[in-house]
Amino acid sequence: MSDPARPRARGGFATTFRHTDFAVYSLAQWVSNIGMWVMRIGIGWLAWDLTHSGAWLGAVALGQALPSIVLTPFAGALADRMDQIKLMRVTQAASFWLAGAITVTTFAGYVTPLLLVAYSFAHGVSFALGLPARTTIGPNLVPREDISAAISVSSMIFGSSMFLGPAVSGLLIEHFGPAWTFAVNTVAYGAMYLALLKIKLMRVETRHSGGSLIGDTVAGVKFVAGHRGIRSVIGLAFIMSLCIRPILDLMPGFADEVYHRPTEGLATLMSAFGIGSMIGSVWLANRNRLQGTVNIAIFGIAASAVFAIVFASFVVYPLAIAAMFGFGFAAAMGFNGAQILVQNAAAGPMRSRVMGLYAYNFQGVPALGTMMLGAASHYFGLQIPAIAAGVISLIATFWVWRHRAQVKSDMENLGGERR
Repeated sequence: MSDPARPRARGGFATTFRHTDFAVYSLAQWVSNIGMWVMRIGIGWLAWDLTHSGAWLGAVALGQALPSIVLTPFAGALADRMDQIKLMRVTQAASFWLAGAITVTTFAGYVTPLLLVAYSFAHGVSFALGLPARTTIGPNLVPREDISAAISVSSMIFGSSMFLGPAVSGLLIEHFGPAWTFAVNTVAYGAMYLALLKIKLMRVETRHSGGSLIGDTVAGVKFVAGHRGIRSVIGLAFIMSLCIRPILDLMPGFADEVYHRPTEGLATLMSAFGIGSMIGSVWLANRNRLQGTVNIAIFGIAASAVFAIVFASFVVYPLAIAAMFGFGFAAAMGFNGAQILVQNAAAGPMRSRVMGLYAYNFQGVPALGTMMLGAASHYFGLQIPAIAAGVISLIATFWVWRHRAQVKSDMENLGGERR
């Protein structure tokens, strides 16, 4: 449930950029997130190029997933107890040096599949520890009247970068090679660190409970489990992240093995996806109201599943490009809509812990999905597992749709009773 003292937003998302620290942080965060997703696709392409194995793609994804699975809930409790900007500086500095190391190694020609797995794991540790703080800093850089708009902007940044980054990565791989995806990521991480040295929070939501870190983590889990709306929306986002989002990580294999257009196909398909997701993200952020967001999130996730099924079912390249555009637009509406709902419904001092649990959907859950789909592709090829994942997502979305009235009551009525 949202902070009762928080007024409703006054205008579109552009109003938040009147505040210098928020504008600097948002731009740096967008660049950093794009860099991270550029790197992820670069790692996937390099692992595929070295091995031509869906199982190795899954192994890289597992390296990314394990730290998130173990650390993310504790990272949310940690962010609720300490200076979030200082925490972000430490984790961002670690990510910067790791990105620089893999860049140098790749340009030197010493990279191996096992080294990619090791890097993915190390990066996953730093990313997981900083992610809850990253998602909650933005709303605390603006006055209370602009908090809802700031949440929309933060959601747009995460959602659009998650989908735009792979498009940029495809272009870099086609024209310059995968090593440049790591170089771009290094520069992006450096820019984020410099921004963190400049900004200062306008409002501090952190509050030390006096208990242990584990106790605070458990309290966050109980809060989510006891809030009917939040747990339903997080569950819906979980299904999308597990079943639909991993198709992007398997795109190097689709471009090469299914469409027989290795670098050009990867760049074109990811660009179509990125353009669609950017349009969807900007539209949703500028809409800037909660009413109707539950329906948008459910419809977006269902439509993204349909587009994913079309993409995997019909090996017609022009249709695949169109399906990826629709996939990107729908996925941005679904994923960003879910994040807006959760951020608005989370109580202030609990926000980082709630977003820590939601943050599973950014890295840990998609990586697990990639591992499972990658392993299944070893036996069934890439298309059948992707189609099955789309069908599972549609079934889950239909279940939430049947209960949407209750979810809307909890998530769109800011004064509603928490359940």
